[in-house]
Amino acid sequence: MTDLWHQLPEATRKALVARGSESWQRVYDGVATHNKEWRPLRPPIMAAATYRSLTDISATVARLILAACLRRATTAGELRRALGLPVGYIDLLDEELPLTEELLGGVRADILLADGTPYVVEANIDSALGGAHDSDGVARRFLDAYAGDPVLDEVGLAAPPSAVDARYEAVRAALKLTESDRLAMVFTTGGTYPGSQDGLAMIKVLEPFSDRGRELGLDMRVYPVEWLTLDDAGRLCVDDGPIDAVLRMFVPQGMKPSDGLQALHTAVRMGAVRMFTHTASWLLASKTIFAWLWEDLPLLSGEDAEVVRRHVPRTEVLSADLRDEAMTDQNHLVLKPSGSYGGVGVVVGPEVTPQTWQDAVDAALVEGCYILQAYVEVDRLTMQFVEIATGDTHEAAVPFCIAPYLFAGTPCGAYLRFTVPGAGPVVNVGQGALTSGLLLVP
Repeated sequence: MTDLWHQLPEATRKALVARGSESWQRVYDGVATHNKEWRPLRPPIMAAATYRSLTDISATVARLILAACLRRATTAGELRRALGLPVGYIDLLDEELPLTEELLGGVRADILLADGTPYVVEANIDSALGGAHDSDGVARRFLDAYAGDPVLDEVGLAAPPSAVDARYEAVRAALKLTESDRLAMVFTTGGTYPGSQDGLAMIKVLEPFSDRGRELGLDMRVYPVEWLTLDDAGRLCVDDGPIDAVLRMFVPQGMKPSDGLQALHTAVRMGAVRMFTHTASWLLASKTIFAWLWEDLPLLSGEDAEVVRRHVPRTEVLSADLRDEAMTDQNHLVLKPSGSYGGVGVVVGPEVTPQTWQDAVDAALVEGCYILQAYVEVDRLTMQFVEIATGDTHEAAVPFCIAPYLFAGTPCGAYLRFTVPGAGPVVNVGQGALTSGLLLVP
């Protein structure tokens, strides 16, 4: 993927940048970002065969994650205990829920490339996989900007199947929705998504998402979890009345208690509402399970073991016995909290001083539930950017992460994140990384 830009004909590259220079403001209008200085002038471009390979790897790793959990637990409560997590760490968790493939309803693996080899460094498994609406939209709007350009028409650029649509179809199937069922996509006003603290504003921002659900035949609306209520009959309600089903779009970890969250918990427990997905899905996103994959290599088939060795960085649960090794191998390791997301708490060994690394490892040993993962020296992606303040165009080779979606096992879309000129190595939206969709060439 990193070399594809340079493999395109010069006329194609010039046309892509020219069209992007004309359209980037329209393409990124309404896209959530913390970055106020830079915008990309084009989306990343990948060969369709490479995309299929990445989604195959993602599906295999997700299957192996569930299998590793089933070797240690049969219910959500047993898995929570095996992961060393306290009661209440996962919100709304049904401790008696059996572990089944239904928990893999949504998967978004974070993939880094090193010398062209894909490495799954994290696997987000949940219904609340962000970025689908934005990445779908960016890819579609760039394609619209290219329409009618004879140079670009010859390339055959196309977007992957829509992640928004695939999630809706997964929800419809999993919850057995009929035309009479009223569905709400429920988000939190306490999250880190830019602008999400304003519930009314977010309802308006997400209206196109809701519109698409209605186009697909769903009686659809969006609503903050904090505003949910129960009526006298125990039905879960939004502003226009009772609902039958919930598409949960908040991460069920560390939620601020609220009457709305309690209402949802009561409705789910009493069977008054169906929810996609059970919050037990988020247990499968624990990075500790990557260490289990490596522990279980002797139990895997030759083919599955090769996927782990080749595409999952070696991972171990941090313990006092590993402290000396962690100090010695600092430049080859990354320290990560097992249960966090969004880059919180991640320390990249080669990027910090020995003292900072030692302090981080020692603090992690006290806190518990951390992993050590082999450092992946990522390939760079050549991208073109506009500096918003000046309108100047810059080209830079930047670290990037590709995260293809799987909803109910169906490959769809991809959430691309990359740093900007002059930024550090951590590809994190909260630290100023930009997002995009993906376009494919035959």
